[in-house]
Amino acid sequence: MKLTLLGATGSVGRELVTQALSAGHTVTVLVRNPDKLGDLRARVTIVQGDVTDPAVVDRAIAGADAVLSTLGHTKGSPRDIFALAISHTIPAMHRHGVQRLVVLANTDVSNAEDQPTFGQRLQRALRGLILAQTNQDHAAQVHLIADSGLDWTIVRAALLSNGPHSGKYRVGKLDRTAGSRIARADVADFMLACATQDKYIHRMPVISQGRNDNDSI
Repeated sequence: MKLTLLGATGSVGRELVTQALSAGHTVTVLVRNPDKLGDLRARVTIVQGDVTDPAVVDRAIAGADAVLSTLGHTKGSPRDIFALAISHTIPAMHRHGVQRLVVLANTDVSNAEDQPTFGQRLQRALRGLILAQTNQDHAAQVHLIADSGLDWTIVRAALLSNGPHSGKYRVGKLDRTAGSRIARADVADFMLACATQDKYIHRMPVISQGRNDNDSI
């Protein structure tokens, strides 16, 4: 498949590029600084620019079979980077006939299916005080995606860790069976599976390490 990735130089983004290339996919990345790709630079198609520029986003998406976003808030980025980027991504996808969209978010994004424990509600409330702007941006992005008419999946990841790529993890709603952490490599694994196998369309699954050895994709 031909995949376009936004946020390729971030920790999950690099894992996603690496795994996609290893699986034989063709990858286009939109990055501000190609040097941050390191040894991946020679193996991908690079569109240099910023996700805040609709023309650049359009160029990156042209010819893709699916679009994935692992964007994060970084120093100097707009406070509404998620909503701004997706507001350019959605119309570009429609123009180029690209239907599949997979976006990374956090577990503070709520879903009607969730059944959080008291501890999970407390953690969400505490993070909401610290990450208020980020979570508002996530919420705005989710609203735009839900109304997009695309085949979307919003992957809500637990707290990211540097654990190994296990390929085994728990996928579901936020409830007592959800773990508190997930390896970045396994988040990339799941996002790639969603994009290439049409898993969890119009869903917002929580991905975590799970609470027992039998939990897996």
